[in-house]
Amino acid sequence: MTRTKDEPMPALASRETLTEQIARHLGEQIITGKYPPGHKLKELEIARELDVSSNTVREAFHIVEKRHLVTIEPRRGAFVAEITPRQVNDLYDFIFLQFGELARRAATAWRENDLDDFVVLVARMGEQLRANDGTAFHATAFEFVTSALRFADNRYLEQSLLDLIPELQRCSYIAMLAETNEMDVAYALFQRIIETVMQRDAEAAAAAARAYGADQCRIVLKAIGFL
Repeated sequence: MTRTKDEPMPALASRETLTEQIARHLGEQIITGKYPPGHKLKELEIARELDVSSNTVREAFHIVEKRHLVTIEPRRGAFVAEITPRQVNDLYDFIFLQFGELARRAATAWRENDLDDFVVLVARMGEQLRANDGTAFHATAFEFVTSALRFADNRYLEQSLLDLIPELQRCSYIAMLAETNEMDVAYALFQRIIETVMQRDAEAAAAAARAYGADQCRIVLKAIGFL
């Protein structure tokens, strides 16, 4: 059967709308560096590649812009957002304050079985670390981060973090490529967070998250040549 335009693409099929699927696809290309900073996103070319309408691609650009991965310039089009020292510092300063608060809330609010999936995710990260599978490790780490949003108990906090996570994924991917021991450091962090949350040590859990953010910020700044 021939698929008409704007029907779900088999490669991107999910419960998301077609526009959201394309936005996620574009975000993945940017996060992993396939579309580098400053790269112009060619609307018609992407529409042909994905076999969708240009209007759908244009709508996806606006979603990715909201996630801080793209800038849209009037009469010029959409470009992959640049990575600057100020942006990196602001991102890590803000988002890890919020992650510290999430860790604190998790430590005080969890109930029986609430942490089971986190334990599974950390175990999976350990396997991926031993297999040196950076891509899978990166994906699992952010599955952990996204799952932790359940402890926000505040829709504004949750939404602000959801909008910033793709930008953090992009920076985190840079850090992973820049330092060979980054996965080891990240794995130790997630183990530490789970341990302190299970112990209901809210301050230690928050401190672990903030310390990791500061270290990764340093790695990213070094990688982009500003440290």
